[in-house]
Amino acid sequence: MKISGGLLTTGGIALFLGGITVGRIVGTGADSPPQSSHPNTKSTFDTRLARGRDPFQGEQADTRMNRVGASYSMKDILAEGDMGSRLELLVAKLERSNTDEFEGMLASIAERGLNSVRHQERLLIISAWARRDPQAAIAFLEENGAHDQMRFAAMESWASVDPDAALEWVRINHGDEKTNEWMVGIIQSFAVTDPLRAGSLIAEVSANNSRERWRAMEATMPYVLEQGSDFAKKWVEQFENGRLQSDGAKWMAGKMAFADPHEAADWIDSLGTKEARREASEVVAARLAQEDLAVAQSWVKSLPEDTRTEAAEGVVAIMAQKDPREAVAWLEQLGDNADYDGAWVDLLQQGFKAEPEVAMVGALRLANEGSRERYTANYLSRWMKEDRAAATQWASDYKEYLPNKVVRRYRKQLKGAKAR
Repeated sequence: MKISGGLLTTGGIALFLGGITVGRIVGTGADSPPQSSHPNTKSTFDTRLARGRDPFQGEQADTRMNRVGASYSMKDILAEGDMGSRLELLVAKLERSNTDEFEGMLASIAERGLNSVRHQERLLIISAWARRDPQAAIAFLEENGAHDQMRFAAMESWASVDPDAALEWVRINHGDEKTNEWMVGIIQSFAVTDPLRAGSLIAEVSANNSRERWRAMEATMPYVLEQGSDFAKKWVEQFENGRLQSDGAKWMAGKMAFADPHEAADWIDSLGTKEARREASEVVAARLAQEDLAVAQSWVKSLPEDTRTEAAEGVVAIMAQKDPREAVAWLEQLGDNADYDGAWVDLLQQGFKAEPEVAMVGALRLANEGSRERYTANYLSRWMKEDRAAATQWASDYKEYLPNKVVRRYRKQLKGAKAR
């Protein structure tokens, strides 16, 4: 039996490499192909030379540049104690090496047993290799079962030179796979220059692998936000898939809310679809509630019902930590829509430590019978361990509202409790 609204209030209880984009560090080499017109083609190394700057700035720059070449061993490079210097030395070596040497460089790292420690170096090498000979680099990765970030780096590097060829290769060779880690790297490349197209490709990463989908989305969204809130709206609403819409909107709204929750609230109001508004509204409501509870409550009530039920979770989660009774009273004012179950769960979870006898109302108010039984049983059991007398008395007072399985489980305790 579910407790009806009002009863409780009347009875006293109401990526990569630390910011270095590896696909763009290493450019030309002894056997490098002609440069593409793709915007990301120019390497950092080339750019620094073009500006008349030594890639290794410092008093010993000339000496270091002279000693680094194709003959400089990977052993000596890996022995360099400073990470920044080690990576600069490796970049210089990659600039001066042929692609048929890259597999040996990776082998040198593996031989030292430093795969996890020297991960940045491996990413640099595979990026340089994929930029200059993508088929060979990818064949190496497929044969050796490389880490997913190696695949990302290779595809990002290839896409920066020839995006259409890279995309065609993925679709032909891995388009039917449930997990498409290869596509993530291409999306990372497009994110910088064409975030709208990058977004359209995210839908091609199978929903069966939410982890890779999220990685692709996460790589793109910072560049979307740089374009402003109107572009962010367009980007989110391009998705036909509701889950993609809600994930994208939630991430963006969270970023906006951290800087200005009022602007984030206005942005959510402008979204045209329920999927985009719902998850995002919870994040913004919580941020508003931390800043001004009254404003947050008012904003939630102004939302369409299909969005309000989700936004309420953000407000209740904040209220319940401070005053569970007030949270119960406010949530009951919103109505009996079964979609408020998430908010009642938040009230239970966030308010239980402060006032368990009030927070337990959240379990009894759940519309879903299975959820009501599960949460009531779990939290009552936890309360029994912490304060058996108080938990037993509460269960006795609300016996007629407890799920039948919970009553049978605590029959002996309830029988011995005195009614109040």
